[in-house]
Amino acid sequence: MDKNQASTIKFSGNNDKLFSRVVIDSLSPKLSLIVPETHNAILIKDGQMLQTLSSGKFALADFVDFKQDADSQFELLYLSKTAKRKLLWGTNQKLVLFDEATGENYHVGFSGDFEVQIGDPRKCYLYLIGTNEGLSASDLQERLRSNVVSVMELVILDYIKENHVPFNQLSVHKKEMSEKVLSALSHKLQSEYGIAVFSFNIANIIIDSEDYRRLSSLGKTSKSKNSFCPNCGSEVSGNAKFCENCGQALDGGKICPNCNEENPQNAKFCHNCGQKL
Repeated sequence: MDKNQASTIKFSGNNDKLFSRVVIDSLSPKLSLIVPETHNAILIKDGQMLQTLSSGKFALADFVDFKQDADSQFELLYLSKTAKRKLLWGTNQKLVLFDEATGENYHVGFSGDFEVQIGDPRKCYLYLIGTNEGLSASDLQERLRSNVVSVMELVILDYIKENHVPFNQLSVHKKEMSEKVLSALSHKLQSEYGIAVFSFNIANIIIDSEDYRRLSSLGKTSKSKNSFCPNCGSEVSGNAKFCENCGQALDGGKICPNCNEENPQNAKFCHNCGQKL
């Protein structure tokens, strides 16, 4: 921020922060406020929003009664229109999912990242920024994490049920599940916090190792029943040797020694964690 001879207050930093504050410690009828094209601004009086400003030059005298407001504290909050933050998310506890093929529950941990930007300045100030001097990336992650995980959990549960996704094919569906979560999360964070979400990524899916071995064993002992192709997830008959959809051999895949994910027999690297097989 820059105060040029106490006559002008303007934003002069780089545009890599979601918001920045400047305290107006010297009231003057000649004081001007300049908001650049890259920002919106909120004029705050004694902790309350007084005026929302778009880009342009404004006279403080248009908003302030200098006699009545002589003892009030004013500040200008600049909110970026373009700055984005990539934040991390993850489940503190593994989710309990149901596998239709084996009829068993199993435990899975999810983690990844998402990218946000200020969408509604007034709502963002009221419900997220408030009096925070500097809302760091870690602070923002903590504030939004529970919302992200709750939305993700509901979307994942519905997706797996509707698409009959077997336990060993979760990673194959990461892209589609991420897109579903992005749509639901964007609506929630925009309506509740004025935060726009631009991307959502499920990077890691970790199935409890004991559950994976148990379900894999159950899958092998139920070969007479229909099962799912380990490569594309298509349902196949129990006595089939190759998948009718993708041609994958159905004699079992390679189990990753790092994350226990099942991979196709010809895989050289794990499609879940990248471990060399």
